[in-house]
Amino acid sequence: MSPKYKIGDLVILNDFGRLVIDDNRTRVGIVVNGPDNKLHPSPEEATLMYWAYDIMVADELITEVPQEFLQRMIDTDHEENPVLSQE
Repeated sequence: MSPKYKIGDLVILNDFGRLVIDDNRTRVGIVVNGPDNKLHPSPEEATLMYWAYDIMVADELITEVPQEFLQRMIDTDHEENPVLSQE
């Protein structure tokens, strides 16, 4: 898997992504660090590799966000996102 984002990329948060941050009125974030290649051994001794990024949203820095989770935060049609009520 290759990295999909770079420093300076803007990300538009979906409703799920806005739940992750303190000030959920903010919709735009920026990649301020990454991609960092993270390696973690799993219990089965296989190695898990993923890309991680630091994202600045308003005045909140969210560190080491895995690429797959970041995609959930911006993809409005992601199948794993909860359905949020439109009030």
